[in-house]
Amino acid sequence: MDMAAEVHRSVIELLIAQAAGHCATFADLLASLPGVGPDDAAVALDYLAARQLIDPAAAERLNPRALAHQDNDVLAGEDDSLPCPHPLDYDWRFTPDAAERLRAQCVQVSDSGDIIALLGTPTVLKAAAARPDGRRWALLEANPAVNAVLNKAAPRAALRCDLARDNLPHLQARVVAADPPWYPAHTRVFLWATAQVSMLGATVLLAQPGAGTRPGILAERSELLAYAATCGLQPVRISPGTLEYNCPPFERLVLERNGLAAAVPLTWRRGDLIELRHTTVRQRERPELDSEQSWREVVLNRARLRFRLDPQAADKTRPADPRLIPLVDGDILTSVSRRDLTRCRAAVWTASNRVFGCRAPGLLAVIASALADGEPALPAAGTWLGRPPNPAEISRIEHAVDQLARLTRAELASGPAASEPADSISGQPTPHPAIAWSAS
Repeated sequence: MDMAAEVHRSVIELLIAQAAGHCATFADLLASLPGVGPDDAAVALDYLAARQLIDPAAAERLNPRALAHQDNDVLAGEDDSLPCPHPLDYDWRFTPDAAERLRAQCVQVSDSGDIIALLGTPTVLKAAAARPDGRRWALLEANPAVNAVLNKAAPRAALRCDLARDNLPHLQARVVAADPPWYPAHTRVFLWATAQVSMLGATVLLAQPGAGTRPGILAERSELLAYAATCGLQPVRISPGTLEYNCPPFERLVLERNGLAAAVPLTWRRGDLIELRHTTVRQRERPELDSEQSWREVVLNRARLRFRLDPQAADKTRPADPRLIPLVDGDILTSVSRRDLTRCRAAVWTASNRVFGCRAPGLLAVIASALADGEPALPAAGTWLGRPPNPAEISRIEHAVDQLARLTRAELASGPAASEPADSISGQPTPHPAIAWSAS
């Protein structure tokens, strides 16, 4: 454990030791901690309890795995209107209450006819569409599926735009509300884009992780505010823990796998709101993101599956083998952190945080796409290979088709109504009637 992680762990233990006696439930304890995640809080609580460093009654009362105590708001804030988020998109969304408060704050610091730019905040546009206020709202969003849904409620307000790569529209926004992925490189891109689309004097409302989210957050924040100043953005105030987020389905499954779901409310995650002012025009180069893996998405039986296509995925292996390879027990990655080392080995990733290796993910994507279109897998595989598959490859393709069938069933079973865990996906295939299995 490095020094920053050790300090972070010690601070969490100190905060829990101080708060434990005043909290009735594990949910209360989480709410008292500045952005600390359930996993980190549970580990620290176990450590303190095992060494009798907190009151035994409090340790028993707060133990998240001891009782099946479901919090009352466990189903609060469910929103099925927007597409299901995928872990690779770093997509956490505000609760309806948080989105409405942020909408109201944008309106409060603007006048009728002003432009309000939204960066990574689709739920705020949804809230604005429900309450016309004379402002002109513009969401810059890279996900076309999200845009398609929101443009039905707010025509032409959602613009497809990748802030890291695309030309930005000339907006001269009076207000910008931005919620970047909670990593420094992404936040720099959002800060740069904010300066480009806003007018002098504009108010900027920036969502950021709480101080206890991970090691080094405050050092990161210091560097980000210094970068913001070079873009002409000056901090005005910081409001800790004021932005609540809904727990996405993939994170719920992680909590279930870690035995914490019953004790953790779906609105446990809170972010800080940093208000800035655009005070100076500064010309800066657009910051670059590190090159990221390329993924192809296929929606099969309503399950969102992504297949890695970058050179590391070793697509053109001979003989071709598109079978899923298990990476973790139960196939569900028990972390939503980008720091998890398993991420670099994943070649197939689902919206429920199931991850697999694969020697030919490009071929598997082609097979999944054919099945989604109701077409047989073998001709599609032959086209990708540029030749008929040999007998050994046919057997592997049959196995992969069976795995995809069971994977999509498991994904659907992982919805909010699911009551039983899904079977493992990457084991031996069950009897399969035909290679032309259809997704229809």
